[in-house]
Amino acid sequence: MSGARRSIIIGGGIVALMVLLALLAPLLTSYGPNEVDTGAILEPPSARHWAGTDNLGRDLFARILYGGRTSLGVAFGIVAIGMGAGALLGCAVGMAGGWVDRIAMRLVDVALAIPSLVIALALAAAVGPSLVNLVTILGGLGVPLYLRLFRSEALSLRERPFVLAARANGAPAWRLLAVHILPNIAPLFATLASTALGTALVAASALSFIGLGAQPPTPEWGALIFEGRNTIMYEWWAAVLPGLAVAVSALGFVVLGDGLRDWLDPRGGGR
Repeated sequence: MSGARRSIIIGGGIVALMVLLALLAPLLTSYGPNEVDTGAILEPPSARHWAGTDNLGRDLFARILYGGRTSLGVAFGIVAIGMGAGALLGCAVGMAGGWVDRIAMRLVDVALAIPSLVIALALAAAVGPSLVNLVTILGGLGVPLYLRLFRSEALSLRERPFVLAARANGAPAWRLLAVHILPNIAPLFATLASTALGTALVAASALSFIGLGAQPPTPEWGALIFEGRNTIMYEWWAAVLPGLAVAVSALGFVVLGDGLRDWLDPRGGGR
C-alpha cells in the first residue's frame, strides 16, 4: 500500500469517525448537552459519565459529542465561504486577465499584507461574539488567499489546448469557466479543502476559547476548553478531553489532505 493511500485511509477514517460521533450524539448518550446534575459536579470519568462532568454537573461526553456538531459545522462553513468564493473569484480573475487581473491582485496583496489574526480579532470584537460572525469573518479572511491560489491555476488552464480550442469555437466566458476550468480545479480544491478544514477548526476553537465565538451554554470544543481551564490541574478531563477532540480532528483533516495531495500529484507516483 502506498503512503498516499495509507494517509487517505487513516485521515479519512479519523474524520469519518469524528463526524459520525457528532451526528449520532443522541444515540450515543442519554444526556442532553445542557442537562445539569447538581449532585455530580466535576465527577471523574466513570461508567455513569464516560468523560466525567463539568463544574455545573453537565455530562462532558454529551457536551463533546454535541460540541462536535458545532465545531465541525463551523469549520465546514468557514471553508465553504472562504474557498468557495476564493475559487470562483480566482478562476474568474484568471480567465479575465488584463486590468481586472491587475486590480484584483493589488487588492489581494493589500489584504494579505495584514495578519489575518489581527483582523479577525478586531472584527470579532467590533461586531460582537457569535458563531455566525465567527464563520463570516474567518471565511471572508480566507478569500484573498484562495483567490490567489486558484487564479494561478486558472492562468495555467486557460492556455491548455482544450480551452484554446473551445475559445476558438466561440465558447462564451461563462461556459469556459463552468465546463473547462472549474471541473479541472476539483483535485486542487479537494486537497486544499481538507487541510483548510483542520486550520479552520483550530482557528475557530481558538477564538471561541477567548470568548469571541460560541457563547454559553452552547457546546463547542473551544468554549469547553475555556470552561475547564480553571480546574485543569485537579479536574483535568474538563479541558483535556475537548482539546483532544480538536487535536484528533485537525490531525485527521491534515493527514487526509496530505494523502490527497500525493495521490493526485501526477509527478509523485503516490498511487
